[in-house]
Amino acid sequence: MARTITEDFARIVALARTILTRVEIAEDIDADRAILTIQGQFGDCRVFLKETISPRGRRYAFYILKEDRVMLGLDNHADRQALRLKYGRDFAAHLTELIPHRHGLDKAVVELTEEWTAERFLTELETLVSAFSGGDR
Repeated sequence: MARTITEDFARIVALARTILTRVEIAEDIDADRAILTIQGQFGDCRVFLKETISPRGRRYAFYILKEDRVMLGLDNHADRQALRLKYGRDFAAHLTELIPHRHGLDKAVVELTEEWTAERFLTELETLVSAFSGGDR
């Protein structure tokens, strides 16, 4: 298990180093869980990635910030708004469920998404940033 996770994290780190500047990496891998945290700069945006892999599953959070504002966030945490969108009034029965979703500007908007990977996020970063900056990096 650790070898595969280590290789996966190495691939993500290598990709981040080709796309981001001022990259900071933190890895914490043990028998119970593995955590990869990456921070970096993409143009005038700060980028944060975090993946946690454990027996409970894979949790992730990928965020783009401009100054101190959240421009875009993709994660699969048990967000109450996302759970309400998926389950309606029955959302409370699913409070521990990981649910892929997207946060818009300042986290004011939430929408359900498919699951994302760190590689996809990094690969599509320029398109994601262009969507809210009018094409300027």
